[in-house]
Amino acid sequence: MPAMEFIRIRVPFRAPFQSAARMWTARDSWLVRVTGDDGTVGWGEAVLEDPAAAPALDRVVARVQQSTDVPTTSSLEAEGAAGRALLAALAGAATRQGADVRPGARGVGVNAVVAALDRERAAEEAAGRAAAGFRTIKLKAGSGEPVADLVARVAAVRAAVGDAVALRLDANGTWDLATAVEVLGALEDLDLQYVEQPLATPDVEGLISLRRRVSVPVAADEAVDSVEAAQQLLDHDATDVLVVKPARVGGTMAVARIESLATARGVPVVVSSLFETGIGLAAALACASWVTQFSDLPGWPAEERDHGLATADLLEDDLLVEPLRIAGGRMWAPSGAGSTPLGVVVDEAAVERYRVRDA
Repeated sequence: MPAMEFIRIRVPFRAPFQSAARMWTARDSWLVRVTGDDGTVGWGEAVLEDPAAAPALDRVVARVQQSTDVPTTSSLEAEGAAGRALLAALAGAATRQGADVRPGARGVGVNAVVAALDRERAAEEAAGRAAAGFRTIKLKAGSGEPVADLVARVAAVRAAVGDAVALRLDANGTWDLATAVEVLGALEDLDLQYVEQPLATPDVEGLISLRRRVSVPVAADEAVDSVEAAQQLLDHDATDVLVVKPARVGGTMAVARIESLATARGVPVVVSSLFETGIGLAAALACASWVTQFSDLPGWPAEERDHGLATADLLEDDLLVEPLRIAGGRMWAPSGAGSTPLGVVVDEAAVERYRVRDA
């Protein structure tokens, strides 16, 4: 039976990162190191959306550590968000040698992320990311940001990057329906690719109503917390795009199931991160590679779809010997000597440096 080691870590952000939902200062994770009977080592990472929910993940990890049985998919899914997070980590760690999970030589397209900065700084940072080759930029709405200020900030960014760069706006589920209608109505002329999770979850009826009242495409993000939730959104025609985070939905197999359901309905899938270290991002990158190969749709070819994975540089350390490579708005794993099946080499000294000793 494979040997499993669980390591609790906390990696600070390089600078506080403001989203609409919260200020991020550190990423707490559980790493899983799995050693197979043949000596093959795999790594996975479990993270939760809300840092305040960390005790739930701690409890699930403790139960798995105390058990003599290998946890099953059904037993972990029964634990809710914490169980799905651990399931995603185990799926990443269990990826077999020789599995075709890494992007090809061209890599996978990724978007840049700009925090909820003031107007001038947001425009400057976005312009810099566009100059570096990113063809898509995601802006974070501010917490309680006045509508006029947000609209002015998006307009400044659009002016700074030009019309060739796609813009996404992420509200992290912090608007009510009236606010969403007001904001998106004011932004109609700025050619947003989509607005991400404008309403609180699980407001499926609200998303349906919003799509009828605005022309900006609507993407569900936080609402996609499981295969079943994705199915409900698709069944109710409540979203134009599904933003799928492997760490949230339960890992590789869950992403593949959602991708199949969505593609059958003509709904594009974008894979995104939860501010994982390079370990979790490598698994998400493999999922994005899969989507790029199998989720082609008329109007938005999968090869032209940028995924939300370029977040490792927000953290003080990605825990990798060689970072995931990004150039020209594309990402791929370094795949050097001694790398895991996901194409990365874990810096075990860095893991020890950020280990939470009381876990």
